[in-house]
Amino acid sequence: MDDLTRFESPCAHLGRRFELRSETGSTNDDARTLAAHGAPHGTLVVADTQSSGRGRRGRHWSSPPGENLYASFVLRPQIALSDAPLLALVAGLAFAEALVTFTDVPVRVKWPNDVRAANRKLAGVLVEGSLRGSELAWVVLGVGVNVRGLEAPPGLESIATSLRMLRGGEDLARADVLAALCARLEARLDTFERLGFAALHRDLSARCETLGTRVTVEGVDGVAESIANDGALCIRTDRGELVPVRVGEVG
Repeated sequence: MDDLTRFESPCAHLGRRFELRSETGSTNDDARTLAAHGAPHGTLVVADTQSSGRGRRGRHWSSPPGENLYASFVLRPQIALSDAPLLALVAGLAFAEALVTFTDVPVRVKWPNDVRAANRKLAGVLVEGSLRGSELAWVVLGVGVNVRGLEAPPGLESIATSLRMLRGGEDLARADVLAALCARLEARLDTFERLGFAALHRDLSARCETLGTRVTVEGVDGVAESIANDGALCIRTDRGELVPVRVGEVG
């Protein structure tokens, strides 16, 4: 945990309020509680280990102590409620751009919320929100990054990697990785709020490894052709139809 205690936020907002826990159930749950009690935009909760870490669809997220980043941001973005689902894509792009600075290996985005390198998962994003009437009250954006592990958890050897593995065993401090994530996320969120998703679309498409590959999502089979302006993955079926899929998991 020592490598996290020296974290200093490089941002105007993200991470300026920083809460570090040696152990917690879930940083997303902690951040949700803080958000419901009025925590300001940018509040950041980080844990050395989690007992109930989770990814999309409630999947367990392996959270051993001393190895990885388990972090959750309280966000109060100035965006329309209809744009909230795009936050996972915005964050995925930002985190991929941050993590690639620590390795020579290309870091890509897998639609809708994974960050990958060397054909393995490096990080995952989980977005949860709350409404105030018909408006977005707050969002908790959680991220788990495999940082210092020298090997993947049992059973995940073929699908997970870490920055340390990508660096040939060379270690690095989680505080440095966290600072890079904060800086890039704040920059991309600022662009998203001011200019909309269209301003990020080209960069996201260029970094998305899903495009151009054959996929199956929610029963739709075909080649992932593009990402729509609403974040949908557009799949060209064998019949020539272009079908947008807005939720689901790429298989």
